[in-house]
Amino acid sequence: MIDKVNVSGVYNISNQHNKSFPVYCGFGPEPGAAWTLIQSHSLNNNDDFKHKAFYLHDMPRNQDVPEWNNFRLSMLRIKSIQDVSTHWRATCNFPTNGIDYRDYIRVSLKNLNLLQEPNESDFCLLTEFVNVRGNACLNCTVLVGYSWVYSLHMDSYFGPREGCDFPGVGINDEDNFGFYDVQNSAFRCTSSLSSTTQYWLGSY
Repeated sequence: MIDKVNVSGVYNISNQHNKSFPVYCGFGPEPGAAWTLIQSHSLNNNDDFKHKAFYLHDMPRNQDVPEWNNFRLSMLRIKSIQDVSTHWRATCNFPTNGIDYRDYIRVSLKNLNLLQEPNESDFCLLTEFVNVRGNACLNCTVLVGYSWVYSLHMDSYFGPREGCDFPGVGINDEDNFGFYDVQNSAFRCTSSLSSTTQYWLGSY
């Protein structure tokens, strides 16, 4: 899908039908990992994204000019990338912080397909790695919400009450990596109105 390069930036890729389009590609820091940005928005633009699940809403935003404050690929383009990916991840303030694994989540597509409606709207999801405000765990479950009502997000506070592994830390009903009905300024994605949240697909 992408030539062998290791410098993050905008590249043209071809889908399975040999149609080319520009995407932002991030490389590393995991050895051999390559990630494609499928959505990024600022907290200031959250209302346009908070109810828009990937599997339900086809809402391309600036998809031919990848940017950080108001961006999403079309459902068709997301599908073409997901079909050749193994994982998804979410990051906070990537243009500023890059990847230092703080406020970060990585999940196998085998555990959650972004383009498929889950059986439940709130459930414990097995992650490979998650960090919220410095609280981290490996191969643990977290409480997520994902439905026709709200975009994919993590509920870090209520996880233990629902039987998930991730400890209930933070403020009551805090949202992480999306939706943001309740915001914690100590979480990078919601530290200010200019803070950004990214979703990526890739192979790891």
